[in-house]
Amino acid sequence: MLSLVAGTFAPQATAQSSGGQSSSGPPSVSISIERHASQSGTVRYHLDFETPDDGSHFWLINYTGNVVSSDGFVSDQTGNGNHALRWDGETDSPSMTITTSVHSGSGREFAATDDWALAPTPRMSVAWESTAADDWSYFHPLQDDYPDRSVSFADSGVLGSAFTYVGKYHERVRHADGQRFRMIVAADASPAESPKSIFNSLSAASKRIPGQPPDDVLMFVLPDPIWRGGYSSPKYGELWVHEDARLDDPQNLWLHEYFHTRQSFELSDKMEWFREASAAYFASDLAMKEDETSKSAVVGTLSSKSYDASTLSKPNTWADREVPYYRGALTLWALDEKIQQATDGHRSLMDVFHRMNEHDGTVTYADFRNIVADVAGRSMTPWLNKHVTTTSKLRLQDLKQANDAGSNVGDGDGSQKDVGADKQSGGMSGIHSPAKTGNLPSTLVFWGGLGLVSLVFGLTVAQYASGLVSRFRGGRGK
Repeated sequence: MLSLVAGTFAPQATAQSSGGQSSSGPPSVSISIERHASQSGTVRYHLDFETPDDGSHFWLINYTGNVVSSDGFVSDQTGNGNHALRWDGETDSPSMTITTSVHSGSGREFAATDDWALAPTPRMSVAWESTAADDWSYFHPLQDDYPDRSVSFADSGVLGSAFTYVGKYHERVRHADGQRFRMIVAADASPAESPKSIFNSLSAASKRIPGQPPDDVLMFVLPDPIWRGGYSSPKYGELWVHEDARLDDPQNLWLHEYFHTRQSFELSDKMEWFREASAAYFASDLAMKEDETSKSAVVGTLSSKSYDASTLSKPNTWADREVPYYRGALTLWALDEKIQQATDGHRSLMDVFHRMNEHDGTVTYADFRNIVADVAGRSMTPWLNKHVTTTSKLRLQDLKQANDAGSNVGDGDGSQKDVGADKQSGGMSGIHSPAKTGNLPSTLVFWGGLGLVSLVFGLTVAQYASGLVSRFRGGRGK
């Protein structure tokens, strides 16, 4: 559906060093977070930095927040005229205040009430030049990769790398399959499923998905007025789901959003449909494996809409954002059947997914065709071209007659298991968006954790980074 890809500023730039004692890292920072007194949808972050004591230098580079004040920083410009803040080298305990708003994005991703707010965590960098080195290092104080920070809330809340929740909450934690699942339930939320059931489902799904899972998965459960669907940040392993989401829903929002956290590939424009289509497909498929839903329920959902004039590889032809959930998931269902038939059930679409995750660089449509051929043991290019690059319709009746087994997505210990041809995929994961949670598309992807940004913004960030590199190399980052 909607894939949010944003740049990260982390080049290796060089500048002249002024000498002196070496520093072990960027300045320590204390972060205090609160809601704006008169604007409940605005979250304020105040950052107090310790003063470097060895002659080191640092800059603050803001990407997505709104800088409202600073002390001890000089407004400066990069080589191409972009704005940044440079520590003046004199002020003790320099500080800055930055805000973000729930009104970022399309209006669906974030929300606020009198009791709580869920906002995008701003993206900013500390560009740090140690006196012992001739290069710059980049750290993100509002994300969890910063080496020395403390975080406090005026009331209560949770700072995630992608999402900031401010308000009272209940917390549940489960350690399973090498991961820490952390569930934050808004104080006034009443989840349709128990935390235990959700943890059990996600843990079981994780064991069936190949590849390295994220160490931590941060999950928020929110009530109205949040959009009745779900939202995820694959980059940071964070997600939220509406309180009404059920595990027996054919679309299974919990598994859908969790599956996004297992997607580490980058996709070309012609493959962008695969991001939501694969999450939709495997969410329902895994739910069937867990006996949470049935083939008939998913088939009914999948066949409830058709997009005969939409071409998967051409987003500009899509009738609406839901095309990947229906046409895309249906295509992957059929493809999984073909792969399993070609390999006597020894391989499946999950093997394709795994290889896409391990692919070096952007996965193009040509790469996808080659990966499918390698997994299946024979080329499927004519079939793929027909169903991915044209409006040709699939034979839904053939899929309805398939077994109820679902795809071969591994056994209980997370390994890929070999099964016979009698265990071919039912593959049903076309999702009625959003099934039992409203009438809007089921999910959005918060790719990169920067909010709902456009390609123009991504290009701007790239230009911005290029200018900073040029400026630092010229020695003007001091």
